[in-house]
Amino acid sequence: MGVLLKEILKMPCFDNSRLVAGTIDNKDIYVEGITIIEAPDIANWIKGGELLLTSFYSIDKDLEIQKEIVSKLSEKGAAALIIKTSRFLLEIPEEIIQLGNQLDFPIIEIPGQVKYIDIMYPVMAEIFNDQVNRLNYYKACHERFTDITLRMKGIPSIAQTLEELVENPVIIFDNEFNLMVWNDKKYKDIDIQVDNISQLVKDNYPIYHLEVRLSENPEAKYLMITEPIEVLDQIKAYIGVIELNHKIEDMCFIALESAATALRFEMLKEVAIKEVELKYKGDLLDDLLNGRFDSIENIYNRSNILGWNLQRQFIVLLLHISRYEEYIDNDKNIAQGLHLIREKIIKIVDRISYYYTTDHISYNRSDDIILLWPVDGFEDLNLLYRRIKRFGQEIQEIVRDEVGNIFITIGVGGFAENPSRIQVSFKEALDALNFGKKILGEGSITVFDELGIYKLLCSFHDKNQLKEFIHPSLLRLYEYDKDKNNELINTLEMYLKCNLNAVKTAEELYVHYKTVLYRLNRIREIMKLDLEDREEILEIEMGLKILKIIN
Repeated sequence: MGVLLKEILKMPCFDNSRLVAGTIDNKDIYVEGITIIEAPDIANWIKGGELLLTSFYSIDKDLEIQKEIVSKLSEKGAAALIIKTSRFLLEIPEEIIQLGNQLDFPIIEIPGQVKYIDIMYPVMAEIFNDQVNRLNYYKACHERFTDITLRMKGIPSIAQTLEELVENPVIIFDNEFNLMVWNDKKYKDIDIQVDNISQLVKDNYPIYHLEVRLSENPEAKYLMITEPIEVLDQIKAYIGVIELNHKIEDMCFIALESAATALRFEMLKEVAIKEVELKYKGDLLDDLLNGRFDSIENIYNRSNILGWNLQRQFIVLLLHISRYEEYIDNDKNIAQGLHLIREKIIKIVDRISYYYTTDHISYNRSDDIILLWPVDGFEDLNLLYRRIKRFGQEIQEIVRDEVGNIFITIGVGGFAENPSRIQVSFKEALDALNFGKKILGEGSITVFDELGIYKLLCSFHDKNQLKEFIHPSLLRLYEYDKDKNNELINTLEMYLKCNLNAVKTAEELYVHYKTVLYRLNRIREIMKLDLEDREEILEIEMGLKILKIIN
């Protein structure tokens, strides 16, 4: 980084110098090196941050080249130009001073009796000492944060140590700028003065400055130096230092970077632990859902390791996420976009679950979220199912508001009084989910115990076997009608629902009464069946339900 120019100009070797152009106050101009201009093309070789000494010896009579050098040095980011007045250049030309002021580029005059070596050696020593001090400070910071990591003191200790080093409040946020860690509760109500933080992150990554307000002084604005914590190509958190007590100085950035490195390592460790835990959870839940275990005791022992209490009664909920492709950020790859969408929805499910039940067990698998919903043995199941439906509806509404018009289809299994019955409840939830999607569409909430006759039909593993129970005349109508948008099938179904009332059927279908009569005549011609026969009507109603399942 270098030493501030305004600090260098306070050194004794600059006692007889004077700033003749440009400004250095209220500006952070860092000097990273010092050299002598020996040729007019020096600007082609500098990198920025240099302090340049010259007497314009070879070009003392060529004002245009002098002006060109000043312009190029300013453009290349040189720290300043020191011009020595001597017998070659009695005074700095007024045009050079005007150009320096115009470019706000510092030009410093030193008298002819000052030797270059008297300036170069002290400045080089100051830069070298600064680098040594930085290295020592970096080493000290690194050792402190490494000690925190090795002793596994956790993220709060990282924030507290950084706060001690920079002498300003430190806040750690998650990847959506929700507060994770703060050392004083008065900073809990921090207000970030940005309308759309996610857009700011996207457009200005990495973020370094944010304006904030604090509850203790809501009228005042403070700058918060913010650094993103990226782990495995994803931003997991942000660490912020509020300039409350004093402005963040150069050395503070070394402490901030050391803290950020420790925080990245801590979060990488958490990710690794979480992945192992998720795999163990996934294996256990997979065994539960498929009934692959030797004994109940074995399941209890495995679940105790995870802190799961399986010695209870459960209902399995299956939530399926679909139609989210249009909400994937096109700037990210598809896999990352899917992961972020699912992660948001999982957080919403966990958040809403808290208000409906406690100590539930959840696991996500691809586009599915599986919930083991604990049941009080004395709870009325009808009331429980109503509560679960409200829970599902609230999730759907919040996902729509916070993520987008994404479909969350929910299937609810039956009552599982012990772990061996969880497999059955899961299969019922899967049947209810699939049935709901086919019959009611995506976004439906279907309870297996409320399916009525469909429960029996869903018990057939081979759905094609159900075709044997469809009345031949209905199959004939179906084959005739399937290329005509199922117009006749839908009319027949509504006619039966309306107790063979053609007027009511027309109203429900929003068509003319004579249209319904025409369709019913076509149905009778094709089916060659008496629609007044109650036994045959029962067979037709059953057949219509089977068609919905197998199609």
